[in-house]
Amino acid sequence: MTPVTFQTPASHTHAPLPESSRGALARDRMLMAALDLFGRHGFEATTTRMVAQQAGMNLGAIPYYFGSKDDLYGQAAAWLADYISDRMREPLAHLQAACEEETDPIALVDHLVQFMQAHARSLLADAAPASWIQFYMRAQTECDAAFERLFEQVISPSHDTVCGVLARVMHLPADHPRTRALAYLAFHQSVCFRLTGDVLLRRLGWDGFTPPRIEMLLETIGTALRDQLLGAARRGAQA
Repeated sequence: MTPVTFQTPASHTHAPLPESSRGALARDRMLMAALDLFGRHGFEATTTRMVAQQAGMNLGAIPYYFGSKDDLYGQAAAWLADYISDRMREPLAHLQAACEEETDPIALVDHLVQFMQAHARSLLADAAPASWIQFYMRAQTECDAAFERLFEQVISPSHDTVCGVLARVMHLPADHPRTRALAYLAFHQSVCFRLTGDVLLRRLGWDGFTPPRIEMLLETIGTALRDQLLGAARRGAQA
């Protein structure tokens, strides 16, 4: 996997940046390096020296800007949580607004499928490095402080919104295990192509994701999700 590269600071022929701007730039570069390295190698295998070198900073910059390696890891997780939640905020609000007055379970299913397809499209078309996805997955596997931040800020709010709509489709409480399990399954299917992108490309014999290829994958996701959710709607109506 090709590591993320970082640009060197602007040429000294430019007017010097204010101290606060230089500090913010240095901090951002170290956060990007940390996200990449922690994602690719994990917490234990990543050293602060590796982060400083990739960011083009001296080793003393880590304790100056972040404190300890644990603090750097936690702030990298916080940055990623902000990045994801910022991109989820508008689609989740749109889903809530579209479903607020809707009572037809079939229409609710359509809204959910469209939301999940849009979520998958944004992931497949996103230029975010694969190492950020790896960071996210490692945090879930290790259930550490990074996971807690991502769970509270990203996973729980998005799943709660979808569960609120699914509850009306299934005629079950939003916090019922069946409702939450189906929401989890729906999200997993919408992100699986991005999480295992290299494997998927190899299986399909593709050299990358183009817009027509993405649309084909989205159609596949939509068909599978719609069948599952309509089945849940039918079972709910019979309950």
